[in-house]
Amino acid sequence: MSFDDFIKTAWADHGDQPLVVADRLSSSCHLVQAASQVPAFARLITHVYGEHLANWDAGISLLKSLPCIDKELIAQSAITVSIATLRYGSGEVDALASLLPLDKITVLANASSLFAAQQKGTFAIESYAEALAAYAQLDIEPKQAPVHRALAVAGSNLAGTLEEQSLRSDAETAAMLLAAQSALKFWKLAGTWLETERAEYRLCRSALQAGLRDEAVQAAQRCLDICTQNNAPAFELFFAHAVLAISQKDLADTFEKHRAAAIACLEQVPLDEQHWCEAELKELNQ
Repeated sequence: MSFDDFIKTAWADHGDQPLVVADRLSSSCHLVQAASQVPAFARLITHVYGEHLANWDAGISLLKSLPCIDKELIAQSAITVSIATLRYGSGEVDALASLLPLDKITVLANASSLFAAQQKGTFAIESYAEALAAYAQLDIEPKQAPVHRALAVAGSNLAGTLEEQSLRSDAETAAMLLAAQSALKFWKLAGTWLETERAEYRLCRSALQAGLRDEAVQAAQRCLDICTQNNAPAFELFFAHAVLAISQKDLADTFEKHRAAAIACLEQVPLDEQHWCEAELKELNQ
C-alpha cells in the first residue's frame, strides 16, 4: 500500500475503529519515506491517540519513533508540534514553554480540537481563544503556514461541538460564533473552495443556533454560490440547498424551492454517501 492510500484509508476507518487504526499506525512508520510525509502521519497519530484514545504516552512514543528525514524543518516542526499537543492535552502545563510562536498557536488550536472531542468544553474554548489571541499579536501575519490549517480545523470542530449542546450559556454561544467565523477566515487561507464552502455551511448552522436568522441565510447563500461557481458535486449541493431551505422555513415558497432542489441533488448522491445526509433530510421533512 502506498503512503497516500494508507493515510486515506486510516482517516476513513479511524472514527469507527480507532484502536485498529492505532495498531496500523504503530506498525507502519516505515511507510514514511520523505520529510513532506511526516506532517500527515504525525497529524493522524495525534488525532487518533489524542482525541479518540487519550493514550498520551503511547502517542508520544510513536511520534518520537518517526524518522526525522534529513533533519528537515518540516519534519522536525511537525513532530515537535504533535508531541507538544499530546503533552498539553494530558495536562502538562509546561508543554508550551519552549515552542516558537507559530508552533505554540498551532498546539493550542490542536488542543482545542482534542478537548472538544472529549467534551471538555471549557478547555476547548479557552485553548482556542488563547490561540486566536496569540495569532492576533504576531508582528507579521504569515502568508502560508500550518497554523492556518490548525486554526481552521479547530474553529470548525469547536463550533460543531457547541452547536450540538442543548443548553449553552451566552459565553458559549459567543464562542461558537467566533469559532465558526474564525474557521471561515482561516479556511480561506489554508483550504480550497471546498473547505470554504463547508465553513460557510458551519457558520450558517452556528448562526441558526444563536438565533441569528439573517446571518444564517447570508452564509447559506454564500455556501450555495461557491458550489455553483465551482461545479460542486451533488453531495455538496444537497447540503447547500438544505441549509438555505432550513434557514428560511418562515418563507414557504423559498423553503419549498430549496427543499425540492436539495431532494433532487440527493437523488444524484452515491448510495454509500447518502447516510451523511440523513439529519438534513429529516429537518427538511419536519
